[in-house]
Amino acid sequence: MSRQDVLNKAASQNGVVESPPNSNKTSYGLWYQPSLNGQKWCAMFVSWVFHHADHPLGFVQTKNGIHHCQSAHNYYKEKGRLTSNPEPGDIVIYDWEGNGHADHIGIFIKWTNNDKTAIEAWEGNTSTSNNSDGGQVMKRIRSKNLIKSFINPGVYTETAVTSIKKTISKGDRGSDVTQVQKYLYNLGYQIEIDGWFGNETERLLKEYQSKNAMKVTGVADALTIGALKEDVNQLEVAKSKIVTGSYLRRGNVGFMVTELQRALNTKNPSLNLVVTGNFDANTLKAVKDFQAANNLEADGIVGPKTFTKLGIQ
Repeated sequence: MSRQDVLNKAASQNGVVESPPNSNKTSYGLWYQPSLNGQKWCAMFVSWVFHHADHPLGFVQTKNGIHHCQSAHNYYKEKGRLTSNPEPGDIVIYDWEGNGHADHIGIFIKWTNNDKTAIEAWEGNTSTSNNSDGGQVMKRIRSKNLIKSFINPGVYTETAVTSIKKTISKGDRGSDVTQVQKYLYNLGYQIEIDGWFGNETERLLKEYQSKNAMKVTGVADALTIGALKEDVNQLEVAKSKIVTGSYLRRGNVGFMVTELQRALNTKNPSLNLVVTGNFDANTLKAVKDFQAANNLEADGIVGPKTFTKLGIQ
């Protein structure tokens, strides 16, 4: 048996649809044991194909393989089976929004161009109008920008894995790039979120690293990604605190301080307050001046009344 047998078995299912429509009921769900017929079935389709091509995935989530895309990614990552050089018959995982979550799964057929920026894959539970719950088996063409990982599942005679990069840098594509770009965007950087690590992403990443007293490389390594994640998390926590009536004061840092500084500049264009995300002495003075000018207690603490006057909701 071979990789081609897996592709042939997948091709034999081309056009199969769930019945009745919109039910997620298929022969793949009936076969999968314990039966999960009626649940989303893209991963069960992949498991079915490998099993019936005499290359069963083995016991992963159940004895018949996998039924969650994220579980598949996590399992094979832990086993060291992620590869940067997929071969026909390997598994591909997609992340549509670049949020780190595995949304869909398929079986890699080939690259569609010499630049390796798009692939062809067999997928179950898809359609041209619904990528990951479309109810049909189809051959799809996908941009590399949407791909979270390629997996060599270790079921072939030749099971070598080409190690994946530990960093993300200029020229890279994929959902990991999208995630870095979204972090930068959420922190106030004007960046196009397209899943392609180009000149602009490199420039803004260097700007972020410089601002945070890090080694300025323009490469998203583990340290940089960790810092981005933490700053974005602080942003979300700060936003939730604003909603519950919390306060900003001298010493605070993060996205909401950035929003505060921008709002102060908007209210007083001649202020020219440097937007740093750090509630420093200059920000404190600007807050007190704004509060005094708006008949608020000039204590330098930004609470609900000051937020309202600034137009930050």
